[in-house]
Formats: sequence, C-alpha cells, structure tokens
Amino acid sequence: MLRFYQPWWLLALLVIPAYLYWELKLRGRERIHITFNRFAMLRQINGWNRLWKYFYPVLRSLILLCLIVAMARPQWGEDVRDHQQKGVDIVMAIDVSGSMLAVDFQPENRLGAAKKVAEAFIKKRPNDRLGLVGFSEYAISQCPLTFDQNAMLDQLQKLQVNEKASGTAIGLGLAKAVARLKDSDAKSKIVILVTDGVNNTGEIDPISAAEMAKALGIKVYPIGVGTNNYVDFPVRDPLFGMRYQKVLIELDMKTLDRIASITGTGSAASATDAEQLNEVLSQIDRLEKTTYNIKIRYVWQEQFMFFLSLAFVLLMLELSLKLWWYPILPE
Repeated sequence: MLRFYQPWWLLALLVIPAYLYWELKLRGRERIHITFNRFAMLRQINGWNRLWKYFYPVLRSLILLCLIVAMARPQWGEDVRDHQQKGVDIVMAIDVSGSMLAVDFQPENRLGAAKKVAEAFIKKRPNDRLGLVGFSEYAISQCPLTFDQNAMLDQLQKLQVNEKASGTAIGLGLAKAVARLKDSDAKSKIVILVTDGVNNTGEIDPISAAEMAKALGIKVYPIGVGTNNYVDFPVRDPLFGMRYQKVLIELDMKTLDRIASITGTGSAASATDAEQLNEVLSQIDRLEKTTYNIKIRYVWQEQFMFFLSLAFVLLMLELSLKLWWYPILPE
C-alpha cells in the first residue's frame, strides 16, 4: 500500500505544466537565434533545433517531479495481521475397550467409525488446542493439548482397541481428560466423552469425575455409541477363523445423562450409526465456537530516497550535457 506522509507537497506539481508553458511557448518567442557559423545554420535547416528545444525543459520537469514527490515523502506499507484469539481447549476421551469392536457401524466397527468422525471434527477446529485420551480398564493420555493438528490426527489414527481389557473405566477416562484441562486458561474448556459401555472398573466413578469437571468449569459432552441390543461381534474361532456372533452390549445412558447434567451440557447424545455420530459432533462444533479478532496494521518504509537519487542523476545528466556537449546541444 502506497501513501504520502506529506501529501500537500503534491500541489507543487502544478508548477510543472506552468513551467513547460512558459519555457516552450512564451520564452521560445523571446529567443533570438543568431547564426554564428555554418554548422549552426545546418542544424536549423535539418530541424535539429526543433527536436532538441524540448530536451532541457522536459529534463528539468522530470527533476522537479522527482523533488516534489520526494518532499511529499512516499511510503510503502506492508500489512501485518494481529490475531487476538479466544479459543477452546478440547480433550476427546474415547473408549477403547473390547466392546468397541462391535460392527454395528458398518462397514466400520465402533472405534473405526468414532475415529473417522473425530478426524473430520478435528479438521474443523484449526484455531483450538486439542488433546486425546484413550480409556478401557485404565486411561492413557494419547496426546497432550496442542495446536499441532497433524500430531493430534496422527495419535488418533494410532488409537487401537485394547482387546485384553477386562472392563471399562468411564470415570477414570473422564478424570484423565479433566486433568489435561486443569491448568488451561482457555475461554471454554470441554471434554467429548465417547463410550459404548458401562462403568465397571476404575478407582474413580463417573459422577465423581463429573463433579471434578464442574468444579474446574469444564463442560462434558457425553456420547453413547451403539444400542442396548444384540450386535455382531467378531470372535476368533480356532477351527473356522474369524466369525461373528450376536452379543448383548449394555450402554448406560442414564449415567451419561447425569454427567451432562452436572457439567451443564443438558443431556447425553446417542448415536447408533456413523451418520448420527457425525451429526452429534457437528452440533458440538456449532455450540463451541472459537472467537477471534483480526486487526490489520501497516509497517511503513520511506521511499523518498529513490526519487531524490533519481533527481540527482537527472541533474548530473543536464550538467554533463551542458559541460561537454554545449556547443552542439542548444538550450
């Protein structure tokens, strides 16, 4: 962006056309040319004077132009964007117990569907810090809070079902996620809790973990995946290999509703397929918006030296021509 710090100097540009009019019209009429030698006569005959009579006036006009522009102090500004951001810190706590292998989210199992939908959700939040906790009979912090979206996505893809787990510790998983947000100073702190089971192990029960979240100003969005019904579950048969059998997997939606109520998010969401799960996360994305302001300021750099230098070069050109070629070039 170009600006003039002292633009009133540009009014002096009106002097240039006035000077050209005086030099070429008025003064030209007053000039008396006396031919002293045959060479001067030849120049007038072949039109040399008609060509060169404009040279010095135009040259001096260019010098004046450069000097006036330099006095107006042209400046070139580069815009700098200042971001003032009030973001959201989000920890996703995802159940990785054995029941997440159920394949009622065709063609994926429950964990595979949850990972795909979570990936799309993460990509919509480039201005937030995100973290990841995986839990089964114990909880592990897979990824600390980070702005590095690629690191978060990488850890999400590495999340695997713990087939050796003998239970589901929902309370422990929620408590671990709350601990990740304990020292956060974000405008909004939330936990997205994804599970398909019942809390049946762990030192911390879900309600106590929800009370911890409430005390720290953390909102919890619980999502129950699957149904309280018989679903296809993969079983390894020593004779026939992998096969599927119907298994009843219980889902404790009452406890999830209680967690949501305690932390101020209403009620828990339920998703029985990938489309519903995607809609639930999209709704959370709409509710928990990051607000940020962008202020644009300009860093200005002086450019008058270019025009000043150009005026000096043109002035030296005129003096040189007068000194060396004066007998040939008329003024």
